[in-house]
Amino acid sequence: MVRSSIRARLAGAGAAAFLIGGLFAQAAPSLAASPSHVLPAGWTAGSTPIGARSLGIRNVRTELAQAKSSPAFDRSASDAALAALEARPRGSTTPRSGLSPDVIGPPAPDPVTASGGPAPTTPVAVAGQDQPSTGTVEPASPGIAVAPDELVQADNNSLQFTDRSGSAVGSLDLPTFFGLPEISNGASFDTFDSQPEVHFDSSRQRWIATELSWDCATGTFTGDQATLGHGYIDYGISNTADPLASWSFGVFFWYDLLPDQPEIGTSTANFALSSNLYAMSAGGSPTTPDCINGAFQGGSLVLSDWAQLGPGFDGSKVIGRTFGLPTVPDLRVAIQEPETSPEVRVVFADSRTPGLNAAYTDFVGSAVHNTFTGVGFDLTADAILAGFATPPAPHQPSSGTLVGVNGDPESVIFHNGVLAFTSTYPCTPTGDSSTRDCVRVVTLGNATASQEPTRIGDTLIGTNGFDDSFGGIGWSGNGELHVVYTRSSASSDASSYESYHAAPDAWSAWSAPHVLSSGSSVYTGATWGGDPTVATDPQDPASVWVGDAYAAAAGKWATKIHQVTVGGAGTKYNPITPVRVLDSRSPSTAPVGLSGPFVSSTPRTFAVAGTHGIPADAVAITGNLTVTGQTGAGYVSLSPTATANPTSSTLNVPLGDVRANNVTIALAADGSLSAVYKSGGGKHASLILDVTGYFRGSSGDKYQPVAPSRILDSRSDPTIHSFVSDVPQSFQVRGDALTDPTILTIPSDATAITANLTVTGQTRAGYVSLTPDPTATPGTSTINFPIKDVRANGLTVPIAADGTVAAVFKGGGGKVDLVVDVTGYYTNTGAGALLFYPLNPGRRVDTRLAMGNDGLGNGLSGIQSTTPRSTVVAGHFAVPSTAVAITGNLTITGQTAAGRVALTDVSNAAPTTSTINFPLGDTRANGVTVPLGSGTGELWFVYQASTGKGTQLILDITGYFQ
Repeated sequence: MVRSSIRARLAGAGAAAFLIGGLFAQAAPSLAASPSHVLPAGWTAGSTPIGARSLGIRNVRTELAQAKSSPAFDRSASDAALAALEARPRGSTTPRSGLSPDVIGPPAPDPVTASGGPAPTTPVAVAGQDQPSTGTVEPASPGIAVAPDELVQADNNSLQFTDRSGSAVGSLDLPTFFGLPEISNGASFDTFDSQPEVHFDSSRQRWIATELSWDCATGTFTGDQATLGHGYIDYGISNTADPLASWSFGVFFWYDLLPDQPEIGTSTANFALSSNLYAMSAGGSPTTPDCINGAFQGGSLVLSDWAQLGPGFDGSKVIGRTFGLPTVPDLRVAIQEPETSPEVRVVFADSRTPGLNAAYTDFVGSAVHNTFTGVGFDLTADAILAGFATPPAPHQPSSGTLVGVNGDPESVIFHNGVLAFTSTYPCTPTGDSSTRDCVRVVTLGNATASQEPTRIGDTLIGTNGFDDSFGGIGWSGNGELHVVYTRSSASSDASSYESYHAAPDAWSAWSAPHVLSSGSSVYTGATWGGDPTVATDPQDPASVWVGDAYAAAAGKWATKIHQVTVGGAGTKYNPITPVRVLDSRSPSTAPVGLSGPFVSSTPRTFAVAGTHGIPADAVAITGNLTVTGQTGAGYVSLSPTATANPTSSTLNVPLGDVRANNVTIALAADGSLSAVYKSGGGKHASLILDVTGYFRGSSGDKYQPVAPSRILDSRSDPTIHSFVSDVPQSFQVRGDALTDPTILTIPSDATAITANLTVTGQTRAGYVSLTPDPTATPGTSTINFPIKDVRANGLTVPIAADGTVAAVFKGGGGKVDLVVDVTGYYTNTGAGALLFYPLNPGRRVDTRLAMGNDGLGNGLSGIQSTTPRSTVVAGHFAVPSTAVAITGNLTITGQTAAGRVALTDVSNAAPTTSTINFPLGDTRANGVTVPLGSGTGELWFVYQASTGKGTQLILDITGYFQ
């Protein structure tokens, strides 16, 4: 096995590759940088040395191809040792009574009320993982991460890889995945492991996996300071978005301390790992796990810089800094999804107070430069939140209970200025007379991390006659907050349930509970599952994903994979006379959207829905984005989410050229859009966005794609001549009056078309505006161009009542020829017309990168020549296999000759239409709305240029029709 080459992770290294501040015992060694810490009260910058090491780079697919071996050590014994450890007292021994006796003021949590929201759907509901038939291997600890094209599920023993439909791609046990030393592979000691976590970082398009491991060995390398053993947090970070390709692995380790229950946290600047530290003691051996039976020491937080964790990083060179709270357990560090803030946020139950007050702190700074600072707040003492409390053990049939629940925070997330967490809390549900377990969901306003959070919501989700416990939460892109939890009672087996809060509702209002996986037996294990993970879908804004646990047959646990979707129904199109919703050149006294230029790498957000006649319930728009006045070459990314590091682009621009591009783009849950200009430091640009229509669920038109067809070419059209500056002309689009209805028949009730506009032969620089009615003074533009440049732009434009579309050239004199290729139309009648489903932008094709594996990930690799090539789009990046057409953005770069590229639904080496035209040496983009191959879901690309020439292609998908 590959792992045998790194089996002795500490052997032969002398002392640790570097030492960093630990927590509680010896004096810390000198650090490379002088600390610059201003820490919250009670936090320490540690004193016990810990180290970091590299575990190398390995390819998961290579591991899958080799014979899988079960762990050499006795997993039942290791799980039993962990269960015994975690059952020991930790933190304060004061009874957890909720509020401190001397505290007056925090409001009690609110009982849940019914929102009346519709039941969610589960488009994907497939078997996940089962408890092994032999051994204990518990608890389930279900977790899941989702990328644009793949899923990874973690449980106590392994990682399972699937596609978005839930079809299995492969699985690896944890020792194999992390390359752990085992005697069976030549090591002198066994490494015991458990508690995997997995996360997909959408900002960086990379996977993160962690686990707890330990050994009971000493003297494993020269200078080893351990007297009882070593505790580890192993971590792996994928080098690409493909979870089956190469990963870089590293480890943080402690001497004679165990970092139990590690949790992942993220921010824009830092990667964080929280854990509970326990002292090791005598009792184990190199082949047994029982050295982990010491006293609880406190909560630990390890902070590293993302800047050091690039693809192919060397874990031995990663600087980490540890901070801790002695005697305080279960520090929970927040996952940010998406990442929008540099601060790492932590929530915990403060056991130093009489009643376990709810507490919050944040850290910001650099591990490399040793400059972390933070603030902390006692939210209970400050009358913001009631404290935590110990819940009863959840019931299950046969007078049994589920062991493992406590009242501490369970799942913590940060999303667009809101910090949210769950805990299990004692309550008496409405209509009940007994104290039950309820899932407590707290939401805090925390847009500015250094200021004390404000209470937004504090709700107890409980059910008459049932215990609701072990809650996990996550947001969908459209603003629904989902909670997934275990439900059980004295007469019902442990099952997984889901409920959600919709953005417009009061924070106490949640949907009716919805069963995900029904239990079928009494769970006979010693400990019930850990907190389930609720993962945001990076592509589908209406969905989250869970790998939920339930009590399966024979008293064992099992998990299922669920895609949980609220709304997500197809939307209809409403064309409008083009209107300008953003012009950053506008004065601050009368801004159009925003005023002032966009500075490079600084995202800005502006309102769209609810403005300029666009209704508040619009979920997506069509329009035209223009960039002007840029002081540096670069690109602009338009998306529903504000991010300084977008994973897709909308428009590429050189210096000194006004450029435009068609967009079809989803709006954020609050109806806004965000844009970021990416260029050199200090560069800036002005942005303009004109909207031509919007999508909503309640009313509008459906879409009918057509094979790309040319309906206008003013170079040869007998009725339309070259467009003279300031002289609008109308051309027929629909009905029998179309010049050549044998090419294409657009019905008389069509309200708008999707098309590609090409300008050529222009004698002056300027712009062209397409509108439903002719005007010499349009308020919006469709395409901008210099002289002597064949340029194209996609469009969606309303049709006038007489079935025409008008165009005008604005160039201060001169003329231009226009070519229009139609790709579809919107209609309010007609069989087979399609609804639109907006997605977050996702990159299906980038020919500069390696081909995706198993049909997943990147769809094409290698330079595109003049020979047509195709990639399957349907079934990838949240586009279902039933999709008929897509919207997106096509970018051309690295071309070796001027030419054009056509996107078609069938293979055609000489298409009569084009999608984008370009000269040599110019990166260009064009918004597209194109049909997919019938029955195949394919999209074909052909580069039309001289034989032997080639170009690179990039395709970002923004939505689909079905």
